[in-house]
Amino acid sequence: MKYFLSLFALCLLLWSCNDTPKSAGQVKNIVKANTAKNTDFDTSAGAAKQNLINFEKGKVSSTKKLANGIVIKWIKRGQGPRLKAGEMALIDYRLALPDGKIVDGNNRIKLPFIPFVIGYSMQTAGWDLAFTELKVGDFVKVEIPSVLAYGAKGIKNVIEPNTDNWLFVKVISKVQPSIDADGIRSWRLAKGEPFELAADAEKEIAYEFIASTPSRSNAINARKFPLRFVPGQRTVVPGLRKILKNALKGERYYVILSPQQAYGKKGYNNVIGPDESVFFMVDILGVRSIS
Repeated sequence: MKYFLSLFALCLLLWSCNDTPKSAGQVKNIVKANTAKNTDFDTSAGAAKQNLINFEKGKVSSTKKLANGIVIKWIKRGQGPRLKAGEMALIDYRLALPDGKIVDGNNRIKLPFIPFVIGYSMQTAGWDLAFTELKVGDFVKVEIPSVLAYGAKGIKNVIEPNTDNWLFVKVISKVQPSIDADGIRSWRLAKGEPFELAADAEKEIAYEFIASTPSRSNAINARKFPLRFVPGQRTVVPGLRKILKNALKGERYYVILSPQQAYGKKGYNNVIGPDESVFFMVDILGVRSIS
């Protein structure tokens, strides 16, 4: 499955839980929902913790069916801002099948919620289409047709071919990027280790990344072998050069680049189209001085 979500997100999640009030003149990084505790999925007794077949019974306040076949059922209505493509939300979710069996969820990595960037194929197409209908604070069941889920392929030993998906999700908050200018939108999800550059030396950054677009997940997977970057080089796209030059070991970034900051009018190797914006998940593996 598309496990872009990982334990490195824990730093961001813990930080969001301890967000302190700011003055009216300051920009808030997190728009929080006024919701109940995040235990709603697991309050039922016995087998219901492992099966959601009857979970929404008697709880649905309204329903909306989209032209693409997605059905959204609101269990709780949020009062926060509506979500848009290119934004990051913190979500608590369970993915189930029409028999109610749970096949995925952030509880499996022992996190109360995880970050999700909308519109860039982090999960199946149905997720991106549904999330632009939601607001911060919403708690919904999304019924996703198989063609917008895992389709005719399914997932071996997990999801049979041509199986609809049920996504139960609560939108906990929306996180503003730390950088949002000149075609670069970036969130730092993990802090790095301090680094001192040796005198008269250059800095080399070792990193890896996965790149996706609104139309393609894992368009580029550069995780088999670490990549190297020395500030001043032009070996990576412009937007990543700006992120990498000040990066520290251990940092993780989610980055959305405009076409001009990514692969421009040419695209890349038939996997990223011309004038297509690109989402990068970047891990900084190491930083060292080189002579």
